[in-house]
Amino acid sequence: MSKTRAPKADRLPLGKFLAWKSSDITSAGVFLIVTTYMSLFCTDHLGMSPLVVGNIILISNVIDFFTDLIAAYVIDNTKSKWGKARPYELGAIGMTLCTTLIFITPSGWNETLKIVWVFCMYTFLFGVFNTFRTSANVPYLIRAFDNNRTLIGKVSSYGGIVTTMGSMVVSLTFPKMMAKLATSDGGWATLILIYMIPLTVLGLLRFIFVKENPSIDAQQVKNKVDFKDIWAMIRKNGYAWLYLLIMFFFQTIQSIAALSYYFKYIVGDVGASGLLSIMSFVLLPTMFLFPVLMKKLSASQIIALGAVFSCMGYIVNFFAGASMTMLIIGGIITAFAMLPISYLGNMVQMDLCTYNQYLGLPRMDASIGALFNGFGTQLGQGFGGWLLGFALTAAGYIASEGDTIVAQPDSAITMIRLLYSLIPMVLMVLLAVTAFILSRLNKKMPEIESKIAADAAAKAE
Repeated sequence: MSKTRAPKADRLPLGKFLAWKSSDITSAGVFLIVTTYMSLFCTDHLGMSPLVVGNIILISNVIDFFTDLIAAYVIDNTKSKWGKARPYELGAIGMTLCTTLIFITPSGWNETLKIVWVFCMYTFLFGVFNTFRTSANVPYLIRAFDNNRTLIGKVSSYGGIVTTMGSMVVSLTFPKMMAKLATSDGGWATLILIYMIPLTVLGLLRFIFVKENPSIDAQQVKNKVDFKDIWAMIRKNGYAWLYLLIMFFFQTIQSIAALSYYFKYIVGDVGASGLLSIMSFVLLPTMFLFPVLMKKLSASQIIALGAVFSCMGYIVNFFAGASMTMLIIGGIITAFAMLPISYLGNMVQMDLCTYNQYLGLPRMDASIGALFNGFGTQLGQGFGGWLLGFALTAAGYIASEGDTIVAQPDSAITMIRLLYSLIPMVLMVLLAVTAFILSRLNKKMPEIESKIAADAAAKAE
């Protein structure tokens, strides 16, 4: 019996696939390092107050709302020799450069200069370079893979394996290297360059090797996107607002960034946090299930179910204390929520763009990414970082200089435990409820696609 092969149009070239995912490894690596360790760097190396660091993150991400609007308009109206979205991949250089400049901040600077410098670098990192790359991701994906839903589904699901393996290397090695090197300004500089140089190279491979299909734009009824179109989408596309809430809850959880504090003050070894990366080995096989699950469930439903399951992991974390066994078990369980959100979000965004067409609007691939994914992400990052700083300050956390271990009051230790367990669990429950509501859109997709096809046929006559 001969084995049935996928149609040629649905086959995913390995080289193109790996080049595409290399950029995601860079994004994941930068995000992991900055969100997990910047706050600890600022409080325990630069001597900044946790609340000050939280305010830096919050204000920067409020500013990012305006850059999201700009990015949405600019990308949706971009026409260049490289394509619509491809040019913005060069932002990888800016992301790694800004990350480097944050972690080489001299501890000898006065407090005001430290605050201004970290604020500016963080704002350029997430408010400019990451905003434009995130906003361009979906339109680039659509044009790179011929708007083929089967191919895009494979890239989104199987691609999670590549990204996870890449980020796993960072999460496993960075805390170990930090424990050895990050004891001085020069040590921090050496540490960050070890990671940013290869991440910069990886971040450029997508731009170099993955081109856009220009015929995709030719298929669009209306290429020009006006601010009135964006405003109409904001008013009419209620499903997009649900997606924004999902990204807000998810990124808030990610950006609370209590892990480094938990391992430094409760486990007693910040370098041991890298052992949690073992969960990635356990979870890798589950990603092969995504294409199978998507034949029966929508991306939103998979996201919701993952979030429900992850709540059990946060309960384990609450009772774990310094037990590495329990922390690893809790990490594995909670990570189930991270996989669908991280790697199936593009599928949700594509449906939201299709719904725009159903409403009589342009697809606005970039605008969806910028306003509802991008702004939801930035809002969550800002709130999560602020919540960490506010909660630690309210609990009496003592900042220090020189990466010394300070005896923290019991109130601060209790707050670190809550920030690592029950507080993110509450947010995950809210995420699950929102995702279940959003899944109603998938049920309407046959009707939506039929109407769009009928309208296109009527215009062609």
